[in-house]
Formats: sequence, C-alpha cells, structure tokens
Amino acid sequence: MRKHKKVVLLLLLLLCTFLLTGCGGSTDKPIEGFHGLWDIFVYPMAGIMWVIGKTIGFGNYALTIIFATLVVRSLAWPIYAKTNDMQLKMQLVQPEIDKIQKRYAQKQDRESQQRMQMEMMQVYKKYGIGFSGCLMPLIQMPIFIGFYRAISGIPKSITENNWIGKIFKDTKLFGVDMILKQNEAIDKATGEIIQSTGWTTQRWGVLILAILVGVTQIVSMIISNRRQKKQKEDQQSNVPMYRRPEQNSQQKTTEMTMKFMLYFMAAMMVVFVWTSPAGLGVYWVVGNIYSTFQTWIGHVSSQKRLEKLKKKHNR
Repeated sequence: MRKHKKVVLLLLLLLCTFLLTGCGGSTDKPIEGFHGLWDIFVYPMAGIMWVIGKTIGFGNYALTIIFATLVVRSLAWPIYAKTNDMQLKMQLVQPEIDKIQKRYAQKQDRESQQRMQMEMMQVYKKYGIGFSGCLMPLIQMPIFIGFYRAISGIPKSITENNWIGKIFKDTKLFGVDMILKQNEAIDKATGEIIQSTGWTTQRWGVLILAILVGVTQIVSMIISNRRQKKQKEDQQSNVPMYRRPEQNSQQKTTEMTMKFMLYFMAAMMVVFVWTSPAGLGVYWVVGNIYSTFQTWIGHVSSQKRLEKLKKKHNR
C-alpha cells in the first residue's frame, strides 16, 4: 500500500510537470469556443473568475487571481482532508502490518505469502483503507489544471475583449502588467504588445515573482516533509531506538527520488513563471502560501484526528 502511494505520487508530480509547463498542449488561446477536453473544467473556473472580477475583484485582474485562487483552493480542501485522513490511517495501521510481516518473515513459500497478504488485507479493511484512497490527490487535478488553463487564456481574452476579458479594466499590480511576459510591453501609440529590451519594471516584477514562487514552493515542501517525519517519529515513540527498523536500499532510493522530483518541480515552476505572463506567477505564489497554511492546519489538527480514529477503530 505504501509503495503504491509513492508510485501514484511520483506519477502525479510527473503529470503536473508535463501539463503545467505547457507540454500538455497550447494554453494561450482565449476562453471562447471549445478547444479540447480540458475546457469542460476551464469554463467553470473561468465562470468563478468572472463572478469575482465583477464583484470583490473590482475589475482588477490581479485581485481577481488572488481571490479566485483562495476560493478554488478552499473548494478542494475536503479532498485534502480525505488525503490527510488516509495518511493518519496508514500511521495507525503500520504497527499491525509490521507484526504480520515479521511473523511471516521466514516463510517464503507461496501458501504462507498468500496468508500474509490476506491478513494484511483484513487489517486494511478494518481501518477502511483501499487503493482508491491513494488516488484522492488525483481528483484535485482537473480542478487545478482547469483553473490554470483559465488563467492562461485570460490574457488573450483581455486583448481580444471577449466575454470574460472585457470585465478587467485594470491589469497591473505595482506597475507590473499581469497579462504580459517579462520581455513584453504595450506600445503606447498602437496599444499592441511589443518586445521590450533592458531591465524594465515588467522584467524585474516577473523575476521577483519567479523567485517568490521558488522560495514558497521549497518552504511548503520542507514543512510537509517535517510533518511526515514528525508523524513517523510519533508512530515509533514507544519503540526503543535499537528496535526501530532501518531503511533498506530500496526505501532510500525511493526517498531520494521523491526529493529530486520535488526540487525538480520547484525549479520547473521558476522557469515556467519566468517565461509566462506575470499573472501566472501571482497564482503560483498565492497557491503555494495557501498550501503551506493548509499543511500547518493539517499538522495542528492531526493529533486530535488521530485520537478520534484510534477510538473509532479500536473500540
């Protein structure tokens, strides 16, 4: 089960990298018409931005991105809570799984291995753990990718002044235009987007956003890793140090691969923000800060939730 979970997470990270760096198809089309399957999720997210832009966003594109990111992330919170519950259940179930594996450690015949698998499945069933629980993070993907593509399409929608683009009267934040890339500017005479040279306010602004994205992503990863480490230590708190199992070579390799993928994702996001319209940088910064806050809340509430799960499954 734990191996499956790590495999799914790795696949999820690869999918995020592939889709959110533009490799999954063009994302610079205006939000109008039907360009592909993802538009099923794009239009609801664009609708949320339209409502926010017309109300609390006051027609400001940057404010709309900030508020919409908070709303969409909050809508996905129940999925995060379910995922957190699954992690806590895995923490509860591990001592029983270790006992079963230890009991069958010297029995390598097929019949014994089948009995071990059956006993382990009974334990997972007792705690309500199934492989589908490992897929919970994937349910968020259509929401986040739809929202990302909505934000990606709005700059073109603004320049073409279509149904959603026309509601945004102000696209700047601290002098940085949210619909432009770091090497772009608006020609004052024609109103067209042109290539800029030198270190303009736009370029400095996007650079700062790219750095903030990298920093907030790494901070979020560190907090999440510390939380997992703390949970593991709590799980083994009653076990003497000399009796605690050491990581085997496969586990060490998996852990190193996971760390590499996480830092690779952070680096890719920095490059991605540097080469994209500034609004996407605001989206990632706000999203990373929200994720950090979400992780902290999950850590604070985990102990109480863990006690409730213990009472529920041990009565």
